[in-house]
Amino acid sequence: MNKQTKLLIIILLLVGSAYYMVSKKPWRTADKAVNAFAIEDTASISKIFMANKRGEKVLLEKQANNEWVVNGKVPADLPKIQLLLSTLKQMEIQMPIPASMHNTAIAILASRGVKTEIYAGDKLIKTMYVGSETPDKTGTFMLLEGEDEVYSVHIPGFVGYLTPRFFMTEIKWRNKLVFNYLPDEIASFNLNYTQNKAESFSYQKDLFAQQNSLKNASGELVMADTQQVKVFLSAFQNKYVEGYYDDSTFTPIERDSLFKLSPFCELTLQSVQGKKHQLTFYVKPIGDRTKERYDEQGNELPVDPEKFYVRIDHIEQIASIQEYAFRNILTKLSRLKKR
Repeated sequence: MNKQTKLLIIILLLVGSAYYMVSKKPWRTADKAVNAFAIEDTASISKIFMANKRGEKVLLEKQANNEWVVNGKVPADLPKIQLLLSTLKQMEIQMPIPASMHNTAIAILASRGVKTEIYAGDKLIKTMYVGSETPDKTGTFMLLEGEDEVYSVHIPGFVGYLTPRFFMTEIKWRNKLVFNYLPDEIASFNLNYTQNKAESFSYQKDLFAQQNSLKNASGELVMADTQQVKVFLSAFQNKYVEGYYDDSTFTPIERDSLFKLSPFCELTLQSVQGKKHQLTFYVKPIGDRTKERYDEQGNELPVDPEKFYVRIDHIEQIASIQEYAFRNILTKLSRLKKR
């Protein structure tokens, strides 16, 4: 083999290798810009609509005051909205899905994907399908509407997948605030301990202002300790639930069973603006995650001393409330009456 032949073979090999590397892309870089799925100006986003094959739908809408509502009726949990917006801004293409996985990825998106529409004003600016995690759990299957290639999308520096940020349960998007009132904003309050009527009481702003009195469970006047009542009334600011249980963790049958039990107490509050709140507290059994399980003698406690199950207003789902957050609200008449 002469030198010219060797040179020709080498040139052909180089050209063939270059063609393969360019056309086949064995290192799997994306044809698209790395930020093809991202929304650079998340401040312009006015609403986000998500739907899946199970018929679940969530509509998140920004109001004129920059607060968000869920499905046109429920105040949204701002930290979760902010997390979703930051996700839309920061996510990048990690790599295209290999051809060998294409059909699997498409099947996942078709059966479990969340169709996500992003709007600025009334204009639809992007539609994408968000699937489950990739096999290495460092990316998320995603597809832009109208296109064929599925990509692994991630947030640089974040180890994990993004699917949990596109959840479909309305109650999980709900704002956790229960109420936020200054003392002068509370018109009336009633606390009924179903198993301890002697400690039940009601507060009426006008009655207290005129006579420094509360009422016991029988409606009789009880002279109040003014300072203790002021401490009590100051406890209604920025009160939040720990979280809400959706149907996957607390089924409708389990909820109905709980609602039939005798509650620990019932709370009713009305603001001076006329807004009414009703909370029903139920004891929470000891569970695997209960931190304080035993009393000072080493006996296992019958109920969780740190948390309550709570039904709030007209909401069917059950919330979890930490005892220490509501301790000064769940007070007793014996503490408030004048000695």
